[in-house]
Amino acid sequence: MDAQAELTHRGREADVVGPLLRALPGLSRYGQLCAIEILEELDDPRAAQPLIALLDSAHDTVRDWAAGLLSRTRVFEAVPALQRAHEATKERGDRPDWSEPVALRAALTDLGARHPVVPPLTAGLRVTTPNGGENAWPLARLTEVVDDLAAHGQVTLYFQLWQVTADGRMRGISNPGGEAELDFTRPWPDLVREARARAAAEALRVKPDGQVVATVEWIGRSDV
Repeated sequence: MDAQAELTHRGREADVVGPLLRALPGLSRYGQLCAIEILEELDDPRAAQPLIALLDSAHDTVRDWAAGLLSRTRVFEAVPALQRAHEATKERGDRPDWSEPVALRAALTDLGARHPVVPPLTAGLRVTTPNGGENAWPLARLTEVVDDLAAHGQVTLYFQLWQVTADGRMRGISNPGGEAELDFTRPWPDLVREARARAAAEALRVKPDGQVVATVEWIGRSDV
């Protein structure tokens, strides 16, 4: 972490990105994660292709973080590699609610290569958060969103609660959800119903609060 901080500091006055990119393939998992954070901070376009190469990493966390940075820096040429990485998660049988598949789907969506189903009611209830996010919903309407998604054949994987602070920031807060996991081997219509019942039950356990919004993660049939 000290090396990461020092390289980030030096990178504002000298070229540390070139040597860092040359060293990147040989770094450990933790080293590559630190490097991804340095590259994001320094925002150098030379990082695009090396980041794409990290989508073939043996480490899921590295693939996850690389996908996120490729999305945030709008590297559209990464789409084919992101699609291959997403297909690989399906071939391995990774749960679609794990971090890497979520990150890959988000990156593909942000780069225009994935078009999730957003039913009209769900779209109409969506609110913009103080940090500019456009995929949040008021707690009071959360059950309606869950029902609407299920009615359109979508599987709600989970929702995350966020406290809107007085200064307009978003702070994640605990979600009083259950421990039961979805069974992704079930036929799709059964999975839709199971996911709807679980998410609706969790939503009912959340205490109404006008300063709390929810972000929702859902998938369609083509995502598994």
